[in-house]
Order: sequence, then C-alpha cells, then structure tokens
Amino acid sequence: MQTNLALQNILSQPQKTILALAGIGVAIVLIVMQLGFLGAVQNTATNIFEKFEFELLVRSPNYLHLADTDKFDRRVLDEIASFPGVKSVAHVKIAMGSWRNREGQPHGVLLFGIPVDRVPFNDPLVTADVDKLLVANSLLIDRKCHPDFSPLDGRRFGELDIGRSVVVSDQTLTVSGLFTMGSGLACNGAAIVSEATFAKLAPYFRERDISLGLVRLDPEADPRELATQLRNRLQNRDGSAPVEILSRGEVTRRELRRWVAETPIGFIFSLGVGIAAIVGTAIVYMVLANDVTARLPEYATLRAMGYSPLYLASVVMKQAAYLAIFAFLPALALSWLLYWITGSAAGMDLSMTGWRIIGVLVMTFGICGISGLFALKKLWQVQPADLF
Repeated sequence: MQTNLALQNILSQPQKTILALAGIGVAIVLIVMQLGFLGAVQNTATNIFEKFEFELLVRSPNYLHLADTDKFDRRVLDEIASFPGVKSVAHVKIAMGSWRNREGQPHGVLLFGIPVDRVPFNDPLVTADVDKLLVANSLLIDRKCHPDFSPLDGRRFGELDIGRSVVVSDQTLTVSGLFTMGSGLACNGAAIVSEATFAKLAPYFRERDISLGLVRLDPEADPRELATQLRNRLQNRDGSAPVEILSRGEVTRRELRRWVAETPIGFIFSLGVGIAAIVGTAIVYMVLANDVTARLPEYATLRAMGYSPLYLASVVMKQAAYLAIFAFLPALALSWLLYWITGSAAGMDLSMTGWRIIGVLVMTFGICGISGLFALKKLWQVQPADLF
C-alpha cells in the first residue's frame, strides 16, 4: 500500500501543523464573519420591502433610501389606480422621528404612517392590530428595535410594553401593539402610526403627500410591461417623470446597489473579505514554503529514486488540500458560535446559509491551492545533486 506522503508530512510535525491550522482557521473565521456582516447588510437593505404588498412600487425620482424617500403627490397614484391591469393601490408615508428613551436620550425612529382602512403591509401582526391605531396617538412598535429604545425588559419590546406611554417627536404616544420587521440600515427602530397621528409627528407632510405607492396588479398583467406603459403615460412634456415606477426585482437590485456598492458599509465588509483572503493565502504560503525548504533533501532523494517533479508537486498540493480540510471544520464551528454571540449582542440578522458554507469552502480550497502553487517555485529547483 502506497504511503500518503502528504498526510505523513503534516502529521510528522504536530506542533507546526497546529500552528498552521490555527493561522488558516483565523483567516477562515475572518472571511466567514465578513461575509456574514455583508449578508446582514444585504438582508437589512431589503427586509422592509418584503413586508410590503406590491408588484409595482411608485416613489419620488429624488428617493435616496427609506429614511430619505422624498415625497410626491397622491393624485399621481390615483391616476395609476385607473389604469387597465391595476388591481388596487395603497400608500405609505415615511419620516424620521425622534424617540426619547427613559433617560431622555433621542434616537432616530423610522415612522410609517398608513391608512387604517388599507394596510400596505403583509404582516399578520400589523393586520391584527391595525384597528388599535384608530385611537388617537397610538402606535405599533417593532420588536426588533434596539435596546437603546428602552423596552421594559431591557432587551426587546414585548407584551409588557403594551399600554405604556412613550415620547416621539415631542408627542406623547401610547404603545398599542407589536410587529416584527427590522428597521433597516438608516436607524435602529421603527413604528407604525395612523395617518392622523403621522400628521402630528411630521407636520411638514401635506395631506396629499405620500412617500411610497404600492400597486397590486391583476394576475394576468405583466409587471415590466405595465411599468413601461405607466412611465409613458405619466411622462411630462419635457420628458421628465413625476415618479419612478419599479418592479419588485428592480427595487431589490437598487437597494442592494445603494447599500452594498454605493455606501462605505458594503465597501468595508467587501474589502474585509478580500483582506482576509489575502491574509489566509500568505499564511498558507509561508507554511508550505517553509515545509518545502525544510524537506529539500527528502525531495532530492525522491528525485534521485526516479520520482518525477509532477509527483513532488502533487505532494505539496495535497498538503495544501489537507490543511484546508483540517482547518475548515473547526473554523466553521467557531464562526457559528460568533454568529450567535454577535447577532444576539448587536441585534443583527447573522445566519449561516448553505450557500455561504459552500462559498467559504471553495474560497478555502482556492486560498490553499494558490498558496501551494506559489510554494512550488522552490520545489522545481530540487535536483538529486542537492544530496551532496
């Protein structure tokens, strides 16, 4: 039975192997964590839109993000409602408010003003409690608000908070119900109020001003085709448009581009993945290069015995593969633990997806493979004469 020389090389020096695996494992953990943060940014950028019911979204051409939507005239949405293929329309008003916690410290809260008779959310919790907003100065609070918003248990809003008074934008409101959404990247909390209450919290909104229009279509209508027809219908004489009309897919792509590609948040985490990969490559290269240098007489002996340079190269590449496998599993387990700790402490949605595991495994083999190729440079120089 042929000896597995690559495995023997790794097992023959356990101390060096453990140090090598630790270094590679750190790089893998860094990659997994950065990918987790990047994934959390992507999820958070689009999670609110997943709570809305629409096939087409209508918004201002000056829309930046959910905390800065700008406004447009509701009459535009009324005109869209009469278009063939449109089943129904709903709207929502969005503004940033100031939430004062029990210490009197202000925190930005995302306020959604909705018509009580036409709820734009597909959340059953909102639907069940929307009638409570008919009471003046009532609000529904997001369970995922940051602890800085002072929930009674110090962690998350729950049943204990229903009925308590809170101060939002210098108005005293009553918590009437709960929902679960997540406020996005612009702030750490969200609340839903009626349009009447919203008018007190955001007096700069005129009655006919709205932030987003949510359009439901007939089942046989094609969203892309209808969006094009609506754009042509609403186009001004000078070629400009009073609103943007986007399909659900376009909304998701634009939000991801905004937060991942156009802001420092996405850039930092994307850069972190690249840096972690470079660090991992450097660590594995140093491990393999030092091992090849230390074993040059052994490789020269094998060359003298007739083994080809290709066989010697396969030994080094197998060592790289073994290092990848042995380092990956414990690093993945540690990353899973860090996901749980970080997600619980920061309120972030860090989840280990199957695709992420596969992607990191491929990256790990890629890092070790590239490092092995660089380490082969010294191996190609091995000659039987090196024995003497």
